[in-house]
Formats: sequence, structure tokens, C-alpha cells
Amino acid sequence: MKRSYAIPILAVAVLLAATLACGSGAESTMAPTAVPTEPPPTDTPHPTGVEILEHTFAHDLDDEGGPVDPDTEFVPDDTVYLSLVVKGRPKEGVVTTQFYIHDESIGEVELDLRDVNEGVIFSFGENTYMNFWVSKDDGLPISQAYRADVYYEDELIDSYTFSVVPPAGATPAVLQEATLARDVDDDYNPVEPSTTFAPDEKVFLVAQADVGTYTWLRAEWYVDGELDEEGTKRITSDEDKTDVGLFFSYLPDGGWPEGEHQVALIMNDEEIGRYDFTVRELALVPFEDPEGVFAISYPPDFDDIEEGSGGGYAYTFDASGSLGIIYVYFGDVGQALTDEQWNNFAEDYSLAGVSGFGEDTIELDRKLGGTGSHVLYMEVESEEKDLHGLAWVEENDGILAVVVMIVPIDEWPARGADLRASLETFKWWPEAAQAVLGE
Repeated sequence: MKRSYAIPILAVAVLLAATLACGSGAESTMAPTAVPTEPPPTDTPHPTGVEILEHTFAHDLDDEGGPVDPDTEFVPDDTVYLSLVVKGRPKEGVVTTQFYIHDESIGEVELDLRDVNEGVIFSFGENTYMNFWVSKDDGLPISQAYRADVYYEDELIDSYTFSVVPPAGATPAVLQEATLARDVDDDYNPVEPSTTFAPDEKVFLVAQADVGTYTWLRAEWYVDGELDEEGTKRITSDEDKTDVGLFFSYLPDGGWPEGEHQVALIMNDEEIGRYDFTVRELALVPFEDPEGVFAISYPPDFDDIEEGSGGGYAYTFDASGSLGIIYVYFGDVGQALTDEQWNNFAEDYSLAGVSGFGEDTIELDRKLGGTGSHVLYMEVESEEKDLHGLAWVEENDGILAVVVMIVPIDEWPARGADLRASLETFKWWPEAAQAVLGE
């Protein structure tokens, strides 16, 4: 079954940026302080030269350096305090506290025990007291995976865990949808959704979500099953938002290797989606018409090739087992068009209702060439006719060249890359077309 067409057109993608604000990357800050208080010790022996009797996370310190409002749960703009009680009065050695989120250090500080009673560490009674704290200017990322590792002379004494949670009243973070695509438009909608890409194509992960203040998202790209850290990016919301659009995109240096790859979407340190895609070289078959009017490379299954009849000069390439078609047409408009004439033509040109296209045909994208470049690109879709495709119209010296490539809507995600690549190979020669049309 074949479709029929009158003079048509082409489309490609749009691009733009994300709506969420990136984190400022401010350095972590952390400092020790004296603690002139003596919490009741709990005996926790360790095989090192220093024994920690008690640790306390807190939201603040009082005037004497003691922990205030003990807790293990904090919000991003808090300062997290860690108070330690060390058994006895060790006179030498270095105590180091390193704060981590997963295995990423967010700050560390070293305290030399020879500085006891010198304004950095104090001893009272039988024990020694010290404080550490950590904060970030742009807020600590929300996560359950924080820890503080305490070392004596580079030997780990113990690890203590805490978490950072969304601020009270923040909009709950919810992913509504995510789509792989070839681009994203001005309204953060996916352009040409697909799960198949060429090695030199940038892959977009386009999402819509509700986010609260300090909600953060990260994309992790896995190439042949291995995390490619060069592609890892994080964005953080600076306010409560609902139905917000966002995207991540990546193309590795040197392109994608052929095969199966993935991108994982992380929200507030929890993986909320993992999306598979395939990269492959597009095997196209070269074709040049016998009259030397045009050349194009087509997907191998578009192998039912026929020269058109009637007005103009045309070829159709039908796909085996599908309603997919590539249609190439040349016509004589009678005279070379001026820029003004071309622009008037392009402004009025629409495929809605044209033979083979439904009245509901919508343009998903439209582009015009610049001054002196009489080309028009469109991407179209019609639910009535169940088609999605690309169209290109070009005028040169009074000859109009048209290429239309369409497939059923549900085939587009798998076939779009092939058709885009095919369109890019299209070439034509106006003098040869003029000669054929004049016969």
C-alpha cells in the first residue's frame, strides 16, 4: 500500500537549556573548636592509641562549645557539628576528621594533640574534648549517605553517619516523565524521541518533574556498561517548582561506540530511572537516478523504487512491510524566485490537507534558510493519517526540489535516525533537473 503526495517539506530539531540552577560548587568549610563541657562518657575501646568515648552530631554549639540540639538529620543550609569525647589526655599524635558524601570528600581537618589547652583542643578532668563542623555555601546536597571518618595517625578509629533532608515545607520531589530524544525545544519538550542513535549524535534525556528547594538531579551515562564520569552533570533547584522541564545531554569525545548504553537519572541521591539506548552505524544504500538529477542514500528496506509518472519528475522509495516512504519530486515553477517571493511562498506553505497528509497535520519544527538560501525545513505529524516525518523544499533557478520522508508514528522512534541520516545525503543538480523537465 502506497501513499500519494503533492509538493511537500522537511524538519529537524531545536535546542535549549535547562530551567534548574546549577550548584555554585562552593568549597566546604570545616573548623575545630574548644569544648569546655564534659558529657558522660560511654566506653568504646579501639585498638588504636586514641579511644573515642562519645560522639554527638548537633545543629549548634553553646557558648562553652557544647553540642546544642543533638540530631543526625539536617537540612541543606545547616552547619553540621560533630563533638567528640576522647578518653584520657593523649599528649601527641594527629586526629583527622574527614566528611564524605558516599566516597566524595567534602572537607577535612587535622588536629595535633600537642595543641591541647592551646586554644584548639581542651582537656577537662580525665578526658579531652574537640569539635569539628562542615557546611557548604550553596547547601549540602540532600542525601542519606553522609559520614564522618575519624582517624588517629592515619588509622581509622570509627565512622559516624548522618543525613541531609529537604527543608520543611519544600515541594516533594517527583519525576513525572523522562524521554530519550535527539534534542529539546524552547518549552523543554523532547524533539524526535528515540532509543536508537548514530555514533556522532548527542543523546538528550528530557524530563518533567516537581522539585523543591535544594532538590538536585544528576545524569550518569554508562558506555558499554561502564560509568563515563565526563558525562556526569548535576543541576539543583533554587526554589519550589511544579511541572518544570529539564534535560541532560551527552556525546562522548570521539563519539559513541556501537552497542547498548544507558543513562541513569538520580534525584536527591536516589536512582529514579535508568534508560537504555542503542548506538549503531546507519547502513544506507546509495542511489543516483539515471538522468543525473539527484543522489540519495536510503535505508536498506526502502528498496521498492519506482520512477513517478505525470507532472514533474519524481521517485518513490517504499519500505518493505511498512507504510514508510521516501518521496523525491522536482518541478518547474516558471521563473527564479526572489527572496521576497520565496519568503511569501514559504510563509503560506503548509502540508495540512495536502494529498497524503491529514487536515490535522501539525508542524513540530520549521526552519528557513537565510538570505539567498531558498530552503524550508519541517517536521510534521498527523494522527489522522498515522504519519510522522521530515520534509525539505528547496528552490534554485526556478526549479523546486522536494523530499518527504515519513513512517507510521509508532515506527518513528526506531526509524528517525535512519531517515535523518538519509536526508543529509540528498544532493541535486538544477541544470540536470531543468533539462529533464524541459523534455
